[in-house]
Amino acid sequence: MDKDDPTRGADTHWSQVAQRHYEPNGNGELTTAIVYTIAEADGVSPSEVKSPPLYEVVDASAIEDAFFGPDVAGDSRQGVGTVEFRYNGSLVKVRSDGWIQVYEPTEADLS
Repeated sequence: MDKDDPTRGADTHWSQVAQRHYEPNGNGELTTAIVYTIAEADGVSPSEVKSPPLYEVVDASAIEDAFFGPDVAGDSRQGVGTVEFRYNGSLVKVRSDGWIQVYEPTEADLS
């Protein structure tokens, strides 16, 4: 496993199945980018990512504010960190550099 693996040291093995880069100054919100990444991982249309609603699992607006929103002085903030959450059995990782990654559990390596 590489040092950037979000589950390093965990009992479950994970494999990255999708990733997308979010541009905070571009068109669209972080929520939309997360939904599109989950849809890509599941091989479905983004409109099919609805159960459970994303807002019941994670507060994407809070992540967007923390990582990309303005600071107290009104300047653009560049938070540093990672937020990980589970969505329908997948692990979703949102990084402060804009990368959204979706991982699925894999069979343990028996060798």
